[in-house]
Formats: sequence, C-alpha cells, structure tokens
Amino acid sequence: MTDPDRTLSATDLSRLTRERKTADQLYNNALTALDRAIQALPEVPPAPPVLGTTELDAAAGLLSDVPAQPADGGGISGWARRLVWSILGPVVTRQDKINRTLINQLTAAAETERQAAQSLSATVTLLRDECDALRTFQSALVVWAQQITPYVDTKDREVTGLIRRVNENPVRLLERTVGLVQQRQVAMKRELERLITEPSAGGANALAADAAAIPTSAPLTTRARPASGSNALDAYKYVGFEQAFRGSEADIASRLEGYCERFTGAADVLDIGCGRGEFLGMLRDRGISARGLDANLEMVAVCRDRGLDVAEGDAVGYLLSLPDASLGGIIATQVVEHFTSDYLLRFLEVAYHKLRPDSTIILETLNVDSWSAFFGPYLRDITHERPIPPDTLRFLLEASGFQRLDVQFSSPADEEAKLKRVELTTAASDDVTALVKTFNLNVDKINTLLFTFLDYAVTGQKL
Repeated sequence: MTDPDRTLSATDLSRLTRERKTADQLYNNALTALDRAIQALPEVPPAPPVLGTTELDAAAGLLSDVPAQPADGGGISGWARRLVWSILGPVVTRQDKINRTLINQLTAAAETERQAAQSLSATVTLLRDECDALRTFQSALVVWAQQITPYVDTKDREVTGLIRRVNENPVRLLERTVGLVQQRQVAMKRELERLITEPSAGGANALAADAAAIPTSAPLTTRARPASGSNALDAYKYVGFEQAFRGSEADIASRLEGYCERFTGAADVLDIGCGRGEFLGMLRDRGISARGLDANLEMVAVCRDRGLDVAEGDAVGYLLSLPDASLGGIIATQVVEHFTSDYLLRFLEVAYHKLRPDSTIILETLNVDSWSAFFGPYLRDITHERPIPPDTLRFLLEASGFQRLDVQFSSPADEEAKLKRVELTTAASDDVTALVKTFNLNVDKINTLLFTFLDYAVTGQKL
C-alpha cells in the first residue's frame, strides 16, 4: 500500500494506471456479461386457444328428436306400430340414455377445459409481465452499473488533482518555470543590446527613459497580427506557451509535412506566423526557397538562430511592402484565428495580389465545429480573436478571388475519448434491435459534434 505521506513517483503512477486499466477491463467484462444475460431471457409462448362447443351444442339439440311410444290404436296399422315399437323401443330408449350421458359428460369436460384454458391464459400473461419486469430491472441494473465509474471518478477527482499537483509541481512546473526565466533573460539581453546599439539622440538618458517606458505587463505578442501595445520583454511568454501546449518541434513538423507537397516546384514561399520555423526547415531540406514572418520577436530570434530567413512584423504590413505577384506561395498555420474580422478580410485581399498566377495559399486553423477543439485548444489560447468555421474560411477565400478550393481535415480526435456504440452479441427482439440502432445513431451524432478532427486547412490557388 502506498504511504500517504510519501510523494508518488512516476513508477507509482505507472502502477496505478495499470491497476486502473485492469479494473476497467474487468468492469467492462462484467457489464458485457450482464447485458448478454438480458438478451438470454426466453420468450413466453402464447396461451392455447379456448375449446369451441358449437358442435357439442348441436349434438345436444338432437336429443329432443327421439320418438315416443306410439299410442294404442285399432286395425292393422295400430298392430304394426305396436309390433315395431316392441322390437325397437328398448333399443332407442337405451341409446337415448347413452347419448344423454355422453352429452352431459362432454359438456362437463368442455366447461372444465374452458376454465383450464382461461387459467392458463392468465398464468401466461402473468409470466410474460414478470419477464418484462425482469428485463426492465436488468436494464436499469446495467444503467446503474454504468454510473458507478463516473460516480467514483467524481469522488476521485479531488484526489487525482492532488496527485497531479504533487507530481507535476516539483518536476514539470519547475521545468516550465526555469524555461520561462531563461527565455525572459534572453529577451532582456537582446532588448538591452538593441537599445545600446541603436543610435539615440538622448544618449544614456534616452536609454534610461526607454527602459522606464517599457510596461511590466502587456498583452502577449501573437503569431502574425499587429502587436498593439505589446512588450518585447513579454514575447518570451508566448514562446513558453507554444512549448507547453502546441507540441514539440518534432510533433509540429510531423503535422505540417503533408503541406510540403503542395509547394513542390514553387519558389519564394512565405510562411506567415512561422513560429519556431518547423515548416521553413522542411522546405529548405527540399530545396524550396522560402522565408518566414512572425510578430513575436522571440520566435524570430529562434528562427534566425537556426539560419532561417525570417522577418518580424504583422502580416498585412509586411505583404503591403512586397511587389505584386512576387510570391510563389503562402502558408499560415494556426494564424488566422488571431485576426480580427476586418484584418482577415484585408489580409486575404492583399495576399491575392502578392501571389503569382498558379500559386498556392494554405490557411490552417482550429476546427471549431469540433467541440473538443473549441472548448480545448481554441479557448486555451487567450490571443485568439474569433473562431472561423470551415465553410466560412472557404467562402472568404473564394470571395477574395481564389479558386480550386479544397478543405482538408487533420488531427483526428482520440478514439479512446469517443462514446462507444452498443453491439448486440446475440439475437434480440425487434424492439431491442430498434432501440440499439437509435442509440448508436445518437452516439455517432454526438461523436461528430464532440470528437471530430481538431484542425482543418483550406487550400486555394490564384489562377
């Protein structure tokens, strides 16, 4: 058992994760077995039909037709009737008694059969109701069992948070803090070197005034938009933000690699909001001439340290400084969501004029149609201005003159996070099959809203 006074190590967390996965598997197996037990209940057969008595009633009506003994009469006819009756009368009388006895017995048996059939029908109805009630109970039991895990999770959430704090704060949080401190020191060094080397009419006094005028807390500088009121000494914060949340350079390079083929044979490609220069490095490795632009001077410094051609500035301002038809391609990944509406429209208009004919433009951004992307990465970044759905960005490119537009989705959501469909392992009734089908359709709809692709890119051409 883990000592509560001891800080949990990575080994402890790994062991707890394995134990949790094993418990989850056993729990899921138990739910599956319970669900199969519901499907295994037998169907109750229908009650037998009640025996009809129509023919029996008709036979009973014939008893009244038995002839009576003839009255005495004279003559040969009277003598003949008496002779015939003396021979047949005993037989007819005996047969009549037998017929009446049989009819009485059959009538009594039919009544008994009718009562038995009614009793059996009531019993079958009661049994069917009990089976339906059992199925309902077992279904409720499955639902109840499914709620155990989220119930326990809510109880464990506070403990889990404490475990994360205990394990992340001393290690990962310390590493992030040290990294941010180092980046701030580098930023201060670069800014002081700039102030010293740039000519100043006021000499040392002007240098001191410039340093005093720098605000201590300013908005984060973003990827490629105007950095109004931003502070050069605070640019390091966004570098740290990208290191913490956007992913490693290897991860970003892997995600952007597919865009390289779009620029095969191109030259003078501009990467707007180039960040740490992952895509510029891949273009350079493929022999494609390219340059970058970023509004964050720390990002620019990182790229220049890698020998990349990167300028500092905002997208529209930089594009306006270029001659028309001077670019062979434009790419901006995770940038346009930082633009205001007016700025985005102006950017697309200027970009169209700066591209040469048959050039490609690629704009990648977060797929805000996916709730997991909107409520996760999009809202996490405080420098985002507005969400841009895929249809909106495609229309804006088309309205700006670009053609051959294509929307490509990327970064699929984690399959393990998606809601699970129900699979019937045994034959089921039509009602159960219809219910499962409807449930699975609703699961697919919810997964489409919550867990679809996190990113998308609109590609267009200037023809």
